[in-house]
Amino acid sequence: MSLLTNQNTQGLKELLKNIFPENSRISVLGIFNTGKTSLIAFLTGKELKISNMPGTTLEFEEHEWANRTLIDSVGQLIDVNRPFMVGYDFTGLDQPEQMLEHALRQEAEGILSSIPSAKAGFLDAIKLIADCIDNGGKVVVTGAGASALVAEEIAGQFFETGVTCLPMTNSLSQASPVSFAKGVAEAEGGLARYVVNAMSPEDVLIGISASGGTGFVYEALRLAHEKEAKTIAITENRDSPLGANADVIIKSSAKPEGPSSTRVQTAHLSIGHALVCTLAAMRGLTGEESINFMMPEFIATKKMGIK
Repeated sequence: MSLLTNQNTQGLKELLKNIFPENSRISVLGIFNTGKTSLIAFLTGKELKISNMPGTTLEFEEHEWANRTLIDSVGQLIDVNRPFMVGYDFTGLDQPEQMLEHALRQEAEGILSSIPSAKAGFLDAIKLIADCIDNGGKVVVTGAGASALVAEEIAGQFFETGVTCLPMTNSLSQASPVSFAKGVAEAEGGLARYVVNAMSPEDVLIGISASGGTGFVYEALRLAHEKEAKTIAITENRDSPLGANADVIIKSSAKPEGPSSTRVQTAHLSIGHALVCTLAAMRGLTGEESINFMMPEFIATKKMGIK
């Protein structure tokens, strides 16, 4: 069914009434931005708060419909009564070696499950970045928290292949652990302007965000468009402000129950590695040339503390 075209919407109403008798309590579940609240608004006729921003619904809400109760839910459900499960669900595992094996398998599965969803965007991104390099442009990459670490790794690998890439993130020196955990400065519009001030129309901006809702990252992509620069999003959630401001979306599918900084971060890092190395191979970069980009280049400097 589709709320945009009204396809099968009447059939859905009848189906729900047939499945759930009157006085039923019906939970509407789904990950971020799948249309849970939109569906409830359609059924009830209410004007509910709806947006493409992950986390618009932050608590369970009940709505009456046809003598039944529809329960709207948040986009990521975590049972706080179970063992730590934000990144992995270790339920039933009590030995460290079991947890290690489970964690690594989850990471590997997150990467493998991202291949189908990432492929089309990856191929478009390769062409876009290759054109940027050929036209003398540079790559700028941004992200927050865990995505900032991915951005910095991508920039470092680009430099090892002779491509100018500027990492511009909110991981500010000693504040990095706080930024990683709590999202420091994610709502700072000035940071988005700072990122785009370093760009020209020939450049490409890569924005990385698991949720697609990191404020300064999607705003930077929007401002980059105003400069006529190209934009790429690496994200788990294409239906988001980040996706809306991207020319190309590379979508991971590492954690279908909702983004976190474990499996998604690993998948995004792998996508970044693939981007850099594929571009290097397409440009015919040799091993010797790559090593030369990593060799120290010593220059003389003052030996005394004279300013």
